[in-house]
Amino acid sequence: MKAHTVSARPMPFMRTLLWRRLTARLCLAGLLSLPALNAPAAPIALAAPSAQAAPNAQAYLPAEAVVKDALLASPGIKSARAQKEALNLRANTLRSGTAEFTLRANLQQRRVPASQERLNEHTISLERPVRLWGKSAVDGQLSDKTVALAEVAFNDAMHEASRELMKLWFVHAHAALAQRHAQQQLSSATQIHQLAQARFKQGEIARMDLELSQAEVQRAQAAQQLAQAELANAAALLTGRYPGLPLSSHQLVIHAQDLGDFAEPQAALKQGFLEQNHELKMLSIEADRLQLWAERARLDRLPDPTVGVYSARDRSGAEQVTGLSFSMPLSGSVRRDTAQATLADAQAAADKVRRLQQQLGAEFDQWWTGFHSKRAAAAQLQSAADTQSRAADKSRKAYALGEHSLFEMLMIARTAQEQQFAASRLQLEMLESLALLQLELHQIWDFDL
Repeated sequence: MKAHTVSARPMPFMRTLLWRRLTARLCLAGLLSLPALNAPAAPIALAAPSAQAAPNAQAYLPAEAVVKDALLASPGIKSARAQKEALNLRANTLRSGTAEFTLRANLQQRRVPASQERLNEHTISLERPVRLWGKSAVDGQLSDKTVALAEVAFNDAMHEASRELMKLWFVHAHAALAQRHAQQQLSSATQIHQLAQARFKQGEIARMDLELSQAEVQRAQAAQQLAQAELANAAALLTGRYPGLPLSSHQLVIHAQDLGDFAEPQAALKQGFLEQNHELKMLSIEADRLQLWAERARLDRLPDPTVGVYSARDRSGAEQVTGLSFSMPLSGSVRRDTAQATLADAQAAADKVRRLQQQLGAEFDQWWTGFHSKRAAAAQLQSAADTQSRAADKSRKAYALGEHSLFEMLMIARTAQEQQFAASRLQLEMLESLALLQLELHQIWDFDL
């Protein structure tokens, strides 16, 4: 009878069991753990407002002093400042009036045939139109309204530039978030591929699973390259438009529960928004100016007289003449039609003010509803993302124990990553909605003069 020899090498199923146990222990010990998407890079320490306080988006935005310097250095604001100076100068001309002194001189020679005399004569006169019938007072009011319009127009230019800067800043923030998400996906896919390679060498998985993990790495690499290009484009657009604004390389971490709510009711905030809105102010001032221009046109139906003095030297100085001159146009249908047309323009401007007020009120309601809807949805979506991340952790452990296939683990991990990315993106959108509301309410970046 032949003796049976026992090989020192373990059986294949024993190798499988030993490998699974070793992999599971490594995973549980954290030596072979795969990164989850909800484990972000070290964020910058930001002082978020408490839940009881009014929301403060400024805690996450660039400092107001930095923003103001960047805006004042931009060509658009420099142009707005020049336009303000031009309007102030036009206001001065309205107050002083356009009437000017006119100097007239006549030279002539008188011939007397009977005596064959030639006598030199000349006349000099100085005259000027005179504003009467209350026109000077109306011109003064027009001057005041023009100065007010210049200030509001400059403030509106600063506000619109602030809104544009904020929009570009959030575009860059969204691009940075997408780039970090793509980088985390690539890191996760790379570690999964390394684990698949180790298991393939041990004969635990088929080559198809190895190729599947490799394809996931290639997909993540392509997504990471595209996200990096989008981030570079967003940074170039922001720094090109506002070179003085520094770009932050820190990760922005936002939590919906850390943002409070407005203490004032919606109706009171909307009323304050309408009272401070630059566009509405400009249109209201322009309507007032047109009303004053209509009054000015009505007064112009009574023409301004022109008065002057003159001195004449006749017959080579033998006669001296001094006198006063007076002239006045005779009003016609042109002045009447102009006055009626200007009055119609003033009425149209008043109607535009009411229409814009309704439009801005509706926009504020949309911003208000959008912020609170995103605020509620952000908390729910973050909770769902946390649940999906825990499911992904369990799936990785199940894969290490051989209870899940590589395809199942990849799908669950990708879903968890997408859920976390969607939650972070919605939180950033919520912050953007809040920042826009506070900007329109002049609670942040208020650079009005």
